[in-house]
Amino acid sequence: MTAAAPPPLGLAVIGHVNHGKTALVRALTGMETDRLPEEKTRGLSIALGFAFREDPAGDIDFLDAPGHEDFIRAMVMGAAGARAVLLVVSGVEGFGRQTREHLRIAGLLGLRDGLVAVTKADLVSPQARDDLRVQLAAELSGSFLAPAPIVFCSAVTGEGLKALGREISALALRTPPPEPLPGVFLPLDRVFSLAGTGTVVTGSLQGADLQAGTEAVLEPSGRRVHLRQLQVHGQAVAAARAGGRVAAALRGVAPEEVRVGDVLCTTGAFPSSQRIDAELELTPDAARPLRSGDEVRVLWGARQDLARVRLIGASALEPGGSGLAQLRFASPVPVHAGQRLLLRRPSPAATLGGGRVLDPVAPVLRSRTLEARRELLAVASEGRLEPIAEALARRDGGAVSATEAARLSRRPAEEVRSRLARTFVRLDEDLFAPESAVQSAMQAYLDRLGEAHHAHPMRAFVALGALRGGLSRTLSRELIVHVEGRLADSGEIRIERGQAALKGHDPFATLSPDQRARLGEIESTCREGGMTPPDASVLAGDADSAALLGLLVESGRLVSLRNHALRQTLVFHRDALDAALRDLKAAFPPPAEFTTGEARAALSTSRKFIVPVLEFLDARGDTVRRGDLRQVLHPRNRFGPEPVPH
Repeated sequence: MTAAAPPPLGLAVIGHVNHGKTALVRALTGMETDRLPEEKTRGLSIALGFAFREDPAGDIDFLDAPGHEDFIRAMVMGAAGARAVLLVVSGVEGFGRQTREHLRIAGLLGLRDGLVAVTKADLVSPQARDDLRVQLAAELSGSFLAPAPIVFCSAVTGEGLKALGREISALALRTPPPEPLPGVFLPLDRVFSLAGTGTVVTGSLQGADLQAGTEAVLEPSGRRVHLRQLQVHGQAVAAARAGGRVAAALRGVAPEEVRVGDVLCTTGAFPSSQRIDAELELTPDAARPLRSGDEVRVLWGARQDLARVRLIGASALEPGGSGLAQLRFASPVPVHAGQRLLLRRPSPAATLGGGRVLDPVAPVLRSRTLEARRELLAVASEGRLEPIAEALARRDGGAVSATEAARLSRRPAEEVRSRLARTFVRLDEDLFAPESAVQSAMQAYLDRLGEAHHAHPMRAFVALGALRGGLSRTLSRELIVHVEGRLADSGEIRIERGQAALKGHDPFATLSPDQRARLGEIESTCREGGMTPPDASVLAGDADSAALLGLLVESGRLVSLRNHALRQTLVFHRDALDAALRDLKAAFPPPAEFTTGEARAALSTSRKFIVPVLEFLDARGDTVRRGDLRQVLHPRNRFGPEPVPH
């Protein structure tokens, strides 16, 4: 079997203006990255440039970032699409102000490996090179490039270019592969139109590989598009590898409907939001602390946005410090969990620090849930699924949303559902619960039911709505329903007519002799009343009698009916209602039909009682109503009219 080709390496080429970045890339690749007329006229890069070099260790995509401080956004755009950096330092001028700024920004954006190329080496004497190495070591000390190889080279004479090429190959081999994401994520850094092709977009591909001929969505607009064609390094391809540059021809959208900074992504995988939760770090030389309410400019991917800061768990973030915060935007932004960001002061422009997105679709922060939110974000910063799921279960009453767990852990939702199903209990298509949470919920349900029986021993059942409502203060409703079903299946509880009881609960066993005697009196009075039962309010004249009457109704010996027209509750004995059905069947043998008045006369009762009785028989399936007429149904045909014989 042929081994898969290594993934392409995005290499951000950074450094001070006029230190020879573009000339070095041209010498390494034979390609010109300055493509704008103004760049060629001024000899100054003002936009992100692109070139590539084929390499056995994987194709190298050079992202040539402008060195001038006015074009920090373009530099961030290049670094955001890279997995390593090539820091370019002029051998003549040494470290410049933007060299330091670019190096710091690259570190804030999460880059952790790279090389240092000292250009214009043909103008540097051997003695000066030794001094320069010492200076570079001091400048790089404490940065992620402190251990990086330093290569002296010249784009003019070709000195050091082969050595630099070998170091780039070694860098490609040791750089970790692109971070997996739950789908395609392509921040767009160029949008244009080509005759015969239509709308074309380009970017550095992240997440999953991109397939030609598929559907995708543009965020934050939500517009669906079809990928007509893909190109990598100017060649049409069926699929583009994550980690490299790609150009995509889109069907279904005009160029003016797409903006630089939009994201082409897998449908439903990266919804846009006006709130994101992130962990932030301020640079030690930040001019002042960061406080809630401050406005910041956020640079990430190929876009920049203004946001208001709401710190989580702190009143201020001091220079050199780190902490959690929510960033709030005027309009939705498309980002993914784990995405790096740069914070800048809007005016005067200056870098404040950086950060990493923890939740790209964050909820509104509330004081009462702030501690749970802080706990969840602390776990999410590690990106491990199981701890995230456990934290979600603690926050949400034992239930875990697979969709949210996937978003926070940066994994595809189907993978998360599959993994959770191995050790968690499935509540529905998207919700799971740890077995420990299920066991705790079952015990809580039994305890709650036992407390209700203790408080009202003469009640045979407890309404499910009351049980669920009380438990829902601490437990997920889906988890409550799940454990309710488990307990019923195991026989630990009984459920009848929307009510529940413990299997051993017998309210009749708790009655005193006097209560038993009074219970018998109430039942006998209702039985003897037949179709003209006594007034329920008289039967329930005191609290004890009312409880006993309720017990008889709950046990099914008595039936409580409602006369809605008179707004009265009537209580019949079950035997009386069964006798009424027999009398109606005798008076009006099926298929004979009868009116309400005829039924009232047959049962020797009044309209006050006959209407709720007939409605009860209809609901029970003993009779069926058609307009003003009713018919008694045969037992075998209680769910519809009798079949017509042929």
